[in-house]
Amino acid sequence: MELKPMVFCDTKTVLTYMEANFRFNLALKIPSIRKAEKAAPLIITRLEIYETRIVINDTEYKMKVWRECQADAGLYNGEVDDDADEFGYKISINESMQPGDIKLVYDGSKRRRRGWLRYDCPERMYQRPCNHFIRLYVSGSMTQFPHTNMKMHHLIRRLLTIFIGNRSGECIIKNIDLKDDVLRWPKDGRKVILQNVEIGEYTPFKFDALHSIVDPNVPISRLKTIVSNFQRRILDHSLLKNVEHLVLSNSLEILFRSDLFSMQTQKVSFTHSCSIERSLQRLISTLMEKPRPIGLCYSIRVRSKMNLNIINHPKELEKSKDCMKLEMGDDAIVVIQYVEEKKKTWLNIEIVPKKKKF
Repeated sequence: MELKPMVFCDTKTVLTYMEANFRFNLALKIPSIRKAEKAAPLIITRLEIYETRIVINDTEYKMKVWRECQADAGLYNGEVDDDADEFGYKISINESMQPGDIKLVYDGSKRRRRGWLRYDCPERMYQRPCNHFIRLYVSGSMTQFPHTNMKMHHLIRRLLTIFIGNRSGECIIKNIDLKDDVLRWPKDGRKVILQNVEIGEYTPFKFDALHSIVDPNVPISRLKTIVSNFQRRILDHSLLKNVEHLVLSNSLEILFRSDLFSMQTQKVSFTHSCSIERSLQRLISTLMEKPRPIGLCYSIRVRSKMNLNIINHPKELEKSKDCMKLEMGDDAIVVIQYVEEKKKTWLNIEIVPKKKKF
């Protein structure tokens, strides 16, 4: 029987159903399929980006620096976790920025303290050869790159370009977690579809970064963050229009610091358990100040149920200890009620059409 090579479309179909890391590795070894690999839809179940490592699905790409100074055996030799410049200082965020990189934090200009080099490397002083390498560990194997022309942040960018960059096919990332202070995303290629996103501590820069890489035609299913005491409030952003569910690992107080009722995300959850006795009346008054869009839903995790009968508002339609309904204009009703989910108690505030039956 005569063997026939697969045509381009067949190759794309086969690659689409391959596990992402196996597919990347295959394309590196077989140049003839690289064009098809970039054109085939790519699905990544989990992507985590750290300062010195990347996790894709169940595979970790981890970097270390190998230092072997031949001129002075007294200096520390061996593997270290941090990258440093020729003077022994850990490279700052600003020094590591490359064209297209997006800073995710406020201050990256401050020079960091001296790292694993205690003084100038003798290679600089005596022109003696030293063996400095970037080591990349993947699934038990190790590859070395010369340290002279490459730092860890260069390799992070290079890996993300291999994985995500220059794609003409659709790229779906089901879960992404940004752990680094810089997003070193590839400059070229189509925007990606993100489903569940975790960004850690909130900064406006992180919203800017996500907005620049995400496909605006497909909503983000869930975006999780936490607002620090330093930041204090979350600002409205055009990204939130494309987020179906915003999850804040904060208590209810953040709602009063931010104008969350006016933001473009219709479903917001506060996952930090809190007491609502002192704030619920104020919360309802703030909500009822003006008409809100139908579909708006806020879920607040509470420590215990407060009797809703003690809440008073001129727009009341009906109320009981666990449920309250308020009239909002001619077309909407605000439903406030407790919900039990996975042994946790939530207070849900939802705006529904007036014609809806309960």
